[in-house]
Amino acid sequence: MTTINDQQAIAHLEETFALQKAAYLKAPCPTMEERIDLLNRIPGMMMANDKRIAEAMNSDYGYHSELTTYMFDVVNVVARAQFVAKSLPQWMARDYRELEPHLYGSSKAYIENQPKGVIGNMPAWNFPVDLSIGPLCEMLGAGNRVIIKPSEQTPAVGQVLAEIIGATFDRDRVSVENGGIDLARHFNTLKWDHLLYTGNTAIGREVMMSAARNLVPVTLELGGKNPTVFTEEAVTAKNVDRMMGIKLTKNGQLCITVNHCFVPANSLDKFVGLIKDFVAAKLGDFTTSSINCAVINTRQFDRLQRYVDDAKARDPSKVIELGTPAQRDNGPCRRPFTLVINPEEGSLVDQNEMFGPILPIITYNEFSEVITRIQAGERPLGVYIFSDQPELVERLRNNTSSGGFCVNAVALQGAQENLGFGGVGSSGMGRHHGIEGFREFSNPRGCVEIASDAQVEPLMSRHDEVTRQFLKAVTGDTLGL
Repeated sequence: MTTINDQQAIAHLEETFALQKAAYLKAPCPTMEERIDLLNRIPGMMMANDKRIAEAMNSDYGYHSELTTYMFDVVNVVARAQFVAKSLPQWMARDYRELEPHLYGSSKAYIENQPKGVIGNMPAWNFPVDLSIGPLCEMLGAGNRVIIKPSEQTPAVGQVLAEIIGATFDRDRVSVENGGIDLARHFNTLKWDHLLYTGNTAIGREVMMSAARNLVPVTLELGGKNPTVFTEEAVTAKNVDRMMGIKLTKNGQLCITVNHCFVPANSLDKFVGLIKDFVAAKLGDFTTSSINCAVINTRQFDRLQRYVDDAKARDPSKVIELGTPAQRDNGPCRRPFTLVINPEEGSLVDQNEMFGPILPIITYNEFSEVITRIQAGERPLGVYIFSDQPELVERLRNNTSSGGFCVNAVALQGAQENLGFGGVGSSGMGRHHGIEGFREFSNPRGCVEIASDAQVEPLMSRHDEVTRQFLKAVTGDTLGL
């Protein structure tokens, strides 16, 4: 049942939506200078509120490293806003196209990117600031108005976002609307000019179905069981440390992180040993380490526990836990880093994205086995390979499909403000970041300006002798006219 607060939140959203629609119709195409002014407000807003943002993240997670917040939710967003502002003169320039000279003479044809209008953004809980303000940069760069609905799982961040956005932008330009599940469901039903959703694939389908009723175009950034492949010579301390460094970002609560590793069967013991060495040297007791943020809440903790319990019930010898026992009820939710060796087909670890500190390891004897396994699954957000063998890298690149691809690294395709980011198939559709994001949130309007020397009559009805003579001229009379 919708509560009074939910009803109030929905009413406030409707009011904001109407304000932005009216403002868009009154001034549908802001100038480059106006857009750059809006973008230039973001770095100051983020830097002035860095402590508040870090405190809110810590509150929502139970424990969240301050440095992680500054890296991904402050500095990363600042760089993105600056990059978009710097790039706008090039991105906004008309893209001229050739015309057939006999017909069009000195006429002009070009693509002109115009604002779409009012855009809705539904960010996920794992990067609640970056996924709110990051895409906002390209949305504002494209000249739009934006309403952000933060995840109900990060209420403290949502409140801070509402306050700092409200102090920086007029409500009819950018607004943050906080509320629960009912507000989120209603959010999807509005007649947006574009809608961005970041989250899991199941909810992504619901969002797309709701949007389809109003023919609202969507960008979906969804999950993905991202495979990471190691070839034999690449099972080294340097590469394992690099893989683990990304896997442990947000304690594995990252959509483009390593989901599972493919490792040569004869290198399994070495690979596991290098992971153990990394954890011992860098984290000590993984479960209580101050380097790791907590699992965000008991709901996510219990999901991860079900995966581990299921794996243990099938074969406890395949489960290796690095760290003291899990903690759920007193303080932040914390878990040991857990390896699952060759998870059984049909198990929860086999079927689901981990999105936490669990790493399935799958052994192979022939490289073709890896490609077959990846092709058999849904297309992921990322495919990653550590290898010094270019021919194997190219085999993997050319025989798999994914949103991104990294060689001797993991997930870094999502860290570049100038590189379009997104998924394919079940891992999503559309792109943000960089010029791809600017284009995603723009309407590429095709324009033609007819010059005085144009001779376009052959195109026009009634098609008579003028048309016949034109067709004979351009085809060499191969039509037999």
